[in-house]
Amino acid sequence: MKLLHQLFFLFCWIAFCLQQYYCTDIQCFEGPNFWCLNQTTESLCNFTNKTIGLCGYSNKRCQVKTGDSFCKSLPPAQQQSPFEFDGGITNADEDLFSYYVLSLYWPPSSCPKIYNETLDLLRYFCSPYTDIGQPGSERLVLHGVWPTFATKGNYQGWPQFCSAKDADWSKCHINGNLCPWKNTTSNEFTQGDYENCLSIENIQQCLVNATNVLLPEQERLKRLAPGYLGTRNLFINHEWTKHGSCCSSIFGNNISNYLAHMLDLVDMVTRPGSLTYEYIQRYSGEKIGIDYLVAMLNQTAIINCNSKCELEEVWMCVNRDETTGLPTRLIPCPSGARNTSDSCKKARCEYVFVPLRNQSQQILPNDDHTSSNLTLFLFIILIIILLKYVFFLSASCYEFLKIVTSQ
Repeated sequence: MKLLHQLFFLFCWIAFCLQQYYCTDIQCFEGPNFWCLNQTTESLCNFTNKTIGLCGYSNKRCQVKTGDSFCKSLPPAQQQSPFEFDGGITNADEDLFSYYVLSLYWPPSSCPKIYNETLDLLRYFCSPYTDIGQPGSERLVLHGVWPTFATKGNYQGWPQFCSAKDADWSKCHINGNLCPWKNTTSNEFTQGDYENCLSIENIQQCLVNATNVLLPEQERLKRLAPGYLGTRNLFINHEWTKHGSCCSSIFGNNISNYLAHMLDLVDMVTRPGSLTYEYIQRYSGEKIGIDYLVAMLNQTAIINCNSKCELEEVWMCVNRDETTGLPTRLIPCPSGARNTSDSCKKARCEYVFVPLRNQSQQILPNDDHTSSNLTLFLFIILIIILLKYVFFLSASCYEFLKIVTSQ
């Protein structure tokens, strides 16, 4: 009988360990090489009544049979590219993320030369301080600091619009229905339109007291985060409700504290002598090999390009301190994050060009640039020679006609 009790205890202990191993929330984010939302992951990750904010890519082997809030899959099975997912999970638990992404953008490729508050209102990145000659116009500046889930494979996602102790920020996601969809259909009404509507309608639940937050940091913001000084404070509202809400307890539920930490990080990674200063800022107006750049940044950054292979953003991976939870130092980016976020690779760019405002219309340099100039030079010489012969021929004809008429 004693042996039976011992065996029963051993069985229970093994079952408990297996349950902990297979049912831990953290594990549901760790791959191996694919991830999708289905019955198993909904249960494992406790995603009941959660919303996948963006439809990402899913492995073809995954079938979405319940919920269907991931990609709204229809028969036949999903046809997206395998081994990728890139999306936010609205109202996910704050404790699940494992590191931060510090996102920095390059204004010359993201903003107009002169910001027009009426036409460019929904371009969150931009403000009068990204205009030519302004302190935030020709340097890497703050987009945001984003809590990000762990990944051992190619899964890449993040918590967004979370419920904090003092507020339910999930309502600030477009599915929150706090603002009416006026004169449009749901397909045309974007998250940006929704947040603009929240501001116009003065929906306090999704607005921050930006004056108290921004005024003390205004001089630093002009240089390090010029977009945060844009019209109606749309940028800071967006970054706090979408990302800051999912790590708010770490920053004492204090948006000023969150902003100060973000600015400190930007200053740390962009000041003279920093890696981005040495290998991006000093290459302004030139092109850089992407593999070389990533290696020089010690694998701590993901480079983002537009379709013209111009630098758009640099995402830097930052630790989540085991004790405080705060972002304190750069870490190598997980391979899964690099696989899903490498827009330069998807644009087939071997080099990234770092444009300047006065070069915004300049053609991206390439290896044929010198030969093109030589061809143009030879063409001009040929035209000059032809014009010379035409001139002499005309002069000869004139003399001939003159002789003929004189006779």
